[in-house]
Amino acid sequence: MLEEHEKIRSQPREGNCTLETVVAAVMLWSDSTHLASFGTASLWPIYMFLGNQSKYARAKSTSFAAHHLAYIPKLADSLHDFYRCTFQKTVTPEILSYCRHELMQAIWLLLLDDDFMHAYEFGIVIECVNGVRRRVFPRLFTYSADYPEKTLLASIKFLANCPCPRCLIPKVNIGGLGTRADRHCREKKMRQDGNIIWSTIRRVRDWLYVKGTNITSVSVKKMLMPESLVPTVNSFSTRFARFGFNFYSLFVPDLLHEFELGVWKATFIHLIRVLYAYGHDTIQTLNRRYRQVPTFGRGTIRKFSNNASGMKKLAARDFEDLLQCAIPVFEQLLPEPFNALVLDLLFELATWHRLAKLRLHTDTTLSFLDTSTTRLGKILRRFASETEKEFDTRDLPSEEAARGRRKARTAAQGLARSTQDSAKQQLQGRSKHRKFNLQTYKLHALGDYVSAIKQFGTTDNFSTLLGELEHRRVKRFYPRVSKSRFTSGIAKQQRRERILFRMTERIPGDKSNKRKVTALRRRQVMTADATDAPFLRFEVSEQLPYTDPRMRYHMSSDSRHYLCLSQWLRKYAGDPAFVGFLPRLQDHILSRLLGRDYDGDESPFSSAERSRLTFINDRIYRHKVIRVNFTTYDLRREQDSLNPRTHADVMVLSHEDDESNSHPYWYARIIGAFHALVYYRDPGGNPSSYDPVQVDFAWLHRLGFIPSEDPGAFGFIDPKNIIRGVHLIPAFAFGHTSEYLSPSIIRHPSGNDEDWTYFYLNIYAHQVMWGRRRS
Repeated sequence: MLEEHEKIRSQPREGNCTLETVVAAVMLWSDSTHLASFGTASLWPIYMFLGNQSKYARAKSTSFAAHHLAYIPKLADSLHDFYRCTFQKTVTPEILSYCRHELMQAIWLLLLDDDFMHAYEFGIVIECVNGVRRRVFPRLFTYSADYPEKTLLASIKFLANCPCPRCLIPKVNIGGLGTRADRHCREKKMRQDGNIIWSTIRRVRDWLYVKGTNITSVSVKKMLMPESLVPTVNSFSTRFARFGFNFYSLFVPDLLHEFELGVWKATFIHLIRVLYAYGHDTIQTLNRRYRQVPTFGRGTIRKFSNNASGMKKLAARDFEDLLQCAIPVFEQLLPEPFNALVLDLLFELATWHRLAKLRLHTDTTLSFLDTSTTRLGKILRRFASETEKEFDTRDLPSEEAARGRRKARTAAQGLARSTQDSAKQQLQGRSKHRKFNLQTYKLHALGDYVSAIKQFGTTDNFSTLLGELEHRRVKRFYPRVSKSRFTSGIAKQQRRERILFRMTERIPGDKSNKRKVTALRRRQVMTADATDAPFLRFEVSEQLPYTDPRMRYHMSSDSRHYLCLSQWLRKYAGDPAFVGFLPRLQDHILSRLLGRDYDGDESPFSSAERSRLTFINDRIYRHKVIRVNFTTYDLRREQDSLNPRTHADVMVLSHEDDESNSHPYWYARIIGAFHALVYYRDPGGNPSSYDPVQVDFAWLHRLGFIPSEDPGAFGFIDPKNIIRGVHLIPAFAFGHTSEYLSPSIIRHPSGNDEDWTYFYLNIYAHQVMWGRRRS
């Protein structure tokens, strides 16, 4: 952005214009998407975003930041009949690939018309919202797409000798990710648009169209092979070459397709192959462990309901969840030294992914990412070599089935192999030996993230995730339009929705009043819960109105669900969790009323001091959730919703006496969220001390776990001292124990009166958690 702005300021103005110049950062996305679960209906949109807008606004589909430029048509199936009728032969895959390249470039040549190029060169005068007229210069910054589409846009051959659209690294050298030779090749062999490529393309096109040379001839391949080119004139080169713009720099890395659905997915599949080769019920153990992983946050970690090894209908977010929870799941599934190798590999993959996905970078974090890339390349090479020696990894059942479907489809198209080849394949057997492939473009792309982040900002600026989110809009329009002309119908629906959005924005209204009305409509009148559990059931309704996000925490003040304190304590007097419950609660409340700082241990009070504290009506009131607001590392406000049923694990600052060897945080599990109405009789005779005071508190079980006999095993805390929720995953390899707590009401019914021996703190579940641990 800064470089383009300086270039524009240095060039002469049209007609001595004195208006302020502005760069419009054009960021492009395109990808094909299916419109329905059944059938072949699909759409291939091109979206445009403006980098001048906040990336947080661009990430919201409700902000209408995405502009639909065009819907790309696909090659019609009738092309096969036309080719057969014209040339008396069947169309080859090479011809179809060439036609796709030509179609893509023809469409972009139409979009980059003379009007746009005039605006690109001389700018266009626009009156902005604040009434100031400015001369705006559109500039292409990034183009986000998956790899097959990048090859169409860059006019290079798919998975050829030089598969990268940004550099000329040979395919055989891709496995050297992170090495000095790899870094040198990226810097010295960058693709450059220029006369050499233009002359090569002109010569080959002359052979094809004038001399009638076959596109698959040896001479054509020999001419195009060194840089993996195709004989197509690139539209971006045609329009922007005279400005000295290297269009290859547009194609930025794509975290979603290249890592989550690329490197990590391939690694996970090969790990499943290794487990199949090893046997010993490891696949069943893997699936069971993933199903036992608890959820976290509002969709951050979702429930693994299906078998993880089956990988059925998994999106990128599902593979991200698999990675974030992989270390406890894979632990000790394989014997040493392969167990340590797999855990090191998973650690490096999760660390690299978390660094690459940061929403705010510094020179230090980019240095961490660069170092992590080197370590990741090294551990991947080691993993590939050592597993190949020890395990006979073969196709998964799903891969065998997919290969069978591909063969059947090929045979139906009349392109089946000869009978001799088919017989040879049957002799070899159905199962095919598989090695871990290190020669993929997606692995090579991991080395470009540091430079891309330095030039274009964090990866959430240019990830294809934004385009995938916009796909939801066009899929929502599809049921409303005619199925015979759905492309034009979707275009009309999109324009209408944008117009309605603009009209709504012009109408002043008090959104807070609407929220209050909605909250009142949803409120249901229910009787007090009759159970004695310290938490409320999910189906119990509790009013929780909207509050200021600047508040530290948010709890309901509802008084319908109460417990009679003395009666409740008598009923569960034999429960180990209730030992010393009332004195501890009184000490906690007295410490807060008297303004004493929390140091991790409640200040002990005498019986006389405790007797001055009175619980009004001898009641404490239960609540479903505590919402904790906090500031993230990128200065955004976020909220964790904590409840004792499903998301009960929290972190607080530790108050260890030995700070040199102490852990910075304590971890605990919320047993219940309460408030109490109390008054304290001041011995000084202050009349205001008899005024009732509402005290919010949470009942916690401190994690180690600590044995229930330990005085610090259970306690109370002010919700404002909760930093945020945490994701704790059981250390499955170490099993269960019943030593920490005997049967108690505070246990979950499914716990079978046992606890997991150890837990892992999942620092990869949220960027804030990872940042805290990294710092």
